[in-house]
Formats: sequence, C-alpha cells, structure tokens
Amino acid sequence: GSAWIQFSVAYYIYALIFLAFDVDVLYLFPVALAYNKGFFIRDFIEIVIFIGILSLAIVYAWRKGVFTWQKRR
Repeated sequence: GSAWIQFSVAYYIYALIFLAFDVDVLYLFPVALAYNKGFFIRDFIEIVIFIGILSLAIVYAWRKGVFTWQKRR
C-alpha cells in the first residue's frame, strides 16, 4: 500500500487543542509548588482567573463546533 494516508483536519485540530492546554497546565505546576511557602488570596485569585480563561476557551471552541466529529463521506 501507499505510505501516504490522508488524515482528516479534525485530527490536527484535536492535536493543537491538546498541545495548547497541555502547555497551559505546565504553568500551574510552579504555582502549586509555591503554595508550600504560604497561601495568599491574591495567588488564589490569579489561579481562578487563569483557569477561567482556559474554561472560556473550551466553551468558545465547543460553541464553534470544534469538538463535533464529522463523518467522512
């Protein structure tokens, strides 16, 4: 058979979304390690805003129909 296979664009979109959120989660690790030194309400508010922005991105993508899988014809 042929070594070249055409993949649907949906695979690449899922990969890009995964990479974007995977990198964003990496930003939360230093914040979690910093909590050993003390817990301040300002830090908590910053984390809530960060996660809120991520949540808004997921909702936006969902409403745009990015997560709906279309069958190939």
